[in-house]
Amino acid sequence: MNNYFAGLKDSWVEFASKAISARSLSGEEKQCADLFLEAMKEIGVECFRDECGNAVGIIRGEGKGPNVLLTGHMDVVPAGNPEAWGEYDPFQGTVCDGKLYGRGISDMLGGLSSAFFAFKEIKKAVDNGEKLTGDLVFAGIVQEEPAESLGAIYLLEHTFPEHNIHIDLVYLAEPSKGNICLGHRGKVELVIDVHGKVAHSSTPQDGISAMEKALPLIEASFHNFYEPSLSHPAGNTSMAITDVALTPGRKYSCIPDLCEIRIDRRYVPPMTLEDTIAQVQRFIDALAEKDKEFKAEVHPGYNHRVCYTGYESDVPKHHPFWAVDPDNEYVKLSCRVLESLGQHPKKDYWQFGTDGSAFCGIYGIPTIGYSCADDEQAHQAKEHVVIDDMLDCVEGYTAILCEIYGLDFSQFS
Repeated sequence: MNNYFAGLKDSWVEFASKAISARSLSGEEKQCADLFLEAMKEIGVECFRDECGNAVGIIRGEGKGPNVLLTGHMDVVPAGNPEAWGEYDPFQGTVCDGKLYGRGISDMLGGLSSAFFAFKEIKKAVDNGEKLTGDLVFAGIVQEEPAESLGAIYLLEHTFPEHNIHIDLVYLAEPSKGNICLGHRGKVELVIDVHGKVAHSSTPQDGISAMEKALPLIEASFHNFYEPSLSHPAGNTSMAITDVALTPGRKYSCIPDLCEIRIDRRYVPPMTLEDTIAQVQRFIDALAEKDKEFKAEVHPGYNHRVCYTGYESDVPKHHPFWAVDPDNEYVKLSCRVLESLGQHPKKDYWQFGTDGSAFCGIYGIPTIGYSCADDEQAHQAKEHVVIDDMLDCVEGYTAILCEIYGLDFSQFS
């Protein structure tokens, strides 16, 4: 990176550390949103908080486009066992050996902070007389970690239309090791409810054990329900049982009359959400043909979420498949610009789910992933980023935006 961006080190570390200390668990992002909104007010950007709690800022352009969104989620996962963090407080940003430690700094407060610093640099250029051909929008999004894209979907369905914001291109600052990420597999939580008949466990013959009836389904899930897997550049289809719950449960001397199986299902084209359900349903139907006592149904999982603003919604646990064309003009532009800076991005796909499922998967907006944070640090104890890498990310985003809008990047030197 050049000396200009290296000089942002102290201010970037201070800001990112404040984001860590905001302790912005899902549904508790207010302090983090306040941090971004106050910073946007300080530089004179049009900004607001929407009903869902997203923090949004916009630098209006001349209306010729493209309109670009820099975005990512503000929420983080819990820290887990404090002892696993050793000498580091997970919610107190700590600098050690050129790294910044703290929960969520890789996933994804570091990348979001770097994208925001690039947003601020473009605002400086505008203040110095530069013109943007299109709008530049920044959005810190709530409620991504539960894998439902509640905040992103609200942004697209309500916030942007209400504020006359149209987006042509999205940059998503999820951790990508400095690579350009083009998408990821679809993900859905499938819930299989297997029914039985309750009875006292001292007389099991009087009941029908839902657990026993569920065993063939559990076994089949380890073998893709005995159907071929599918392959795609984004990865292969997969499934994993994440939970099995019995009702009435272990507190009672009862034969369970309900066994709920939850499966994390990853899928790629040509498979669709409907296909993932139909695959399990075929197996259920086959079991029911052989066993007249067998009763089960499959459906996507839903959760009820409440945002820190009080907004609440029932949302499916589903991240649709999405992928941007590797030959998309902005993918090529991004790679070319980063190469010119001495960065060497590969075109890659994420293994995990992101809000790109909303932006590109549902709404079809070309979405490009870029951050110099390491995705292998996500959700880990002692989560950290290399500070210089994140300043490279600020430089990378700034240079990309200059190329898109026809600005003189040499002013940042």
